[in-house]
Amino acid sequence: MPRPSWTCFLILLYNGGAKLSAEGSQSVEDLRSLEAQGVEILTCGTCLNYYGLSGKLAVGNVTNMYDIAEKLSGAASIIRP
Repeated sequence: MPRPSWTCFLILLYNGGAKLSAEGSQSVEDLRSLEAQGVEILTCGTCLNYYGLSGKLAVGNVTNMYDIAEKLSGAASIIRP
């Protein structure tokens, strides 16, 4: 079975989800694997600050809620917990 193309996928981490991309998280290796396959991973910088994780981002890039809201409103589909 062919592997899916992940180039159009994006993971947005905000609120408590910001902890998932920080040093020490059990999810970091899985997120790195997805990132290596072309998935864009963005974490809210304000959320990182709130949880005391500034400077501890282990995977992906820092963004803000303006960009997160824009990406959510323009998405063709959203998977939520």
